[in-house]
Amino acid sequence: MSQTTESAPVITRYPDAPTPTRLTRFNRHNLLIQIPKFVLMCANIMMMVIKGHDKD
Repeated sequence: MSQTTESAPVITRYPDAPTPTRLTRFNRHNLLIQIPKFVLMCANIMMMVIKGHDKD
């Protein structure tokens, strides 16, 4: 009883994907931009949780 399983090919390249611009890469790596975005995202999630638990 031999079973052969064919796995799907592993995609390692995306030739049609757009490359980010210098400004996009700068914004993604800049902590002065990322930290406020992270804090706002966390606050937004916390507000959703609080509103969901306030239903009485």
